[in-house]
Amino acid sequence: MIEQIDLNTFPHKNKFVVIDTNLLLVYLLGCIDPQLITKFKRTNSRYCVEDFQILDELIRKFKKIITTPNILTEVSNLGGQLNDNIKKKFFELLSMFIQKTTEEYVQSSEISKDNLFIKFGITDRGLLKLAKEKYLIITDDYKLSSYCIKEGFSSINFNHLRNYVNY
Repeated sequence: MIEQIDLNTFPHKNKFVVIDTNLLLVYLLGCIDPQLITKFKRTNSRYCVEDFQILDELIRKFKKIITTPNILTEVSNLGGQLNDNIKKKFFELLSMFIQKTTEEYVQSSEISKDNLFIKFGITDRGLLKLAKEKYLIITDDYKLSSYCIKEGFSSINFNHLRNYVNY
């Protein structure tokens, strides 16, 4: 599906990736049941089953998923809005996901010191710090991905991946 993308052109060399909040939510919902993506109010207007398939294929290309407490908090809060029968499965899966990832903490006091905090907020400002240091960021946030590219950081705008796939 996305074989055309040469991930070797990124400095991380297929090792480490950070998945932004909304895409991580889509991925986790899809792991439970891809149809949940089109049924859940937080994802049904922006995402589809095929988006999960793209994410799943892309994520499998990396050795390690990196995350932050801010991303996990946002995903947890969004998942908390699921119906009770799905919510239990979601949090069980989120728990297993957390155990398999590497969580990197960036102090809020550190990332709130500059104008990028005002422009991007706490979660995305933390992602920019990780992108600057060493990781590929996968996001569908145009402002975030554009800034990453402008600064020479590794980033993939998920919306661009959709162009490679015929829905």
